[in-house]
Amino acid sequence: MPPDIPLINDRLIIWVVAELHLLFAAFVLGAPIFIVVCEYLGLRSGDARYERLARETMKIVAISYSITALFGGAMTFVLVGKYQELSNFLFQRFYPVFGLYAILLLVESSLMYVYWYTWDALAQRKSLHISIGVALNVVGTVVMVLMNGVGSFMLTPPDSPTTASLWQLINNATWTGLNLHRFIANISFGGFMVALFAALMFFTSKAERDRAFYDWMGYIGNFIGVAGLIALPVAGYIYTREIFAYNAQISTLLMADKLAWFFVIQGVLVGLLLLGAIYYMWLSIRRIEGGVRFQTYFRGAFWIALIGFAVWLIPQSFLPSLTSRPVGPITEVVIPEKMIFLGLMPAKGLAVSAMVVVTAFVYFLYRQAIATGKMAWGQIDVKAQLVLAFLPSLSVFTMALMGSVREMARGQWHIFQFMPDNTPYSFITPLGYAAAVSGIVTIIFFALMFAIFWLGFRVGHQEEAP
Repeated sequence: MPPDIPLINDRLIIWVVAELHLLFAAFVLGAPIFIVVCEYLGLRSGDARYERLARETMKIVAISYSITALFGGAMTFVLVGKYQELSNFLFQRFYPVFGLYAILLLVESSLMYVYWYTWDALAQRKSLHISIGVALNVVGTVVMVLMNGVGSFMLTPPDSPTTASLWQLINNATWTGLNLHRFIANISFGGFMVALFAALMFFTSKAERDRAFYDWMGYIGNFIGVAGLIALPVAGYIYTREIFAYNAQISTLLMADKLAWFFVIQGVLVGLLLLGAIYYMWLSIRRIEGGVRFQTYFRGAFWIALIGFAVWLIPQSFLPSLTSRPVGPITEVVIPEKMIFLGLMPAKGLAVSAMVVVTAFVYFLYRQAIATGKMAWGQIDVKAQLVLAFLPSLSVFTMALMGSVREMARGQWHIFQFMPDNTPYSFITPLGYAAAVSGIVTIIFFALMFAIFWLGFRVGHQEEAP
């Protein structure tokens, strides 16, 4: 970061506020999908645990809605106050979108409160209650899709943004890919957060029946989180391909220039998420009668994932950008000629695919162990619950860091190749600074979520049997 730029500046403020808004929005959009599915499964299977999981999680979502709206208002306030040219253009060209967005927010909030406060009143009319939940998710998804149209427009605007139709502005080159990527990411994120709440409740519950329930809840949340994580590389590939097809300059900046090392770090974070998921299952399979016989396969899968992780970490170049010159110790750092292929994307694609496949294979074995043996819910290794807290932390940090990359991909433009950023802050942020900001965002987010957890799960919480 240039020395003449103040530590607290307009860019940092909008960065932190926007990231927090998007993280809370991801939770309140992803978790209700998970909740409604669980309520439906409880109705169909008669397993009361699904009903309890859905209801307790919805309590957290209901509180989080208010905080999401507060950060959304703060983001709009900062954008209008500090970036008037950009905000004026966006509001002018996307006026119908923002108008519909405001209406749908009111509808979504109303459906959310109706869904939450009629849980008991509609206990005998579950189909109606679930229908309200489905409507809530549909409206929430439409809200996300509308705002994705604005966000994707800033990176990949159509020709002549001043004369293009509203549909051309929204249906730009990366709108579809961004919608798919965020939809899957939100579901995965919601699952990981449910697993986090379950782990916290597991540690604070005294009754064995409650510890057994929260052990099961953590398993379900982690399963959804990892299932979404496994699907994300495909969505990420589709989104990245759309960016590449739109403009080679953005592609070079992302993958071979100043932002390339961000993707190396992303590989580290995603690799740790997958390794953490395998480790969680390796620990928890011990509580399944006869589950020990599967541990040999787990060990092999872990080593395959670890080797794939190592291949992903090998960079094509140790230089931070194409314009950098080797200085100091970096001049001695080279990849042996016979191993250069490990730094290329085909090798990394195979490595990531291997990690995803073995993670899916481990989950298949875990499900088989549950189906063939008796599960001792509540008897899980404490380290497994710590993993359930570790995975959401990595997930939040990854979302914050890579969200900033999508914005920095525009370079020195508010709207790529249309509206330049003439502020003193129009530079590609160094990796260390971006990681520090993402870390701060992660800490603030979890501090707020723990406060919500305390209000929703602990204050006035009554221990109840599933």
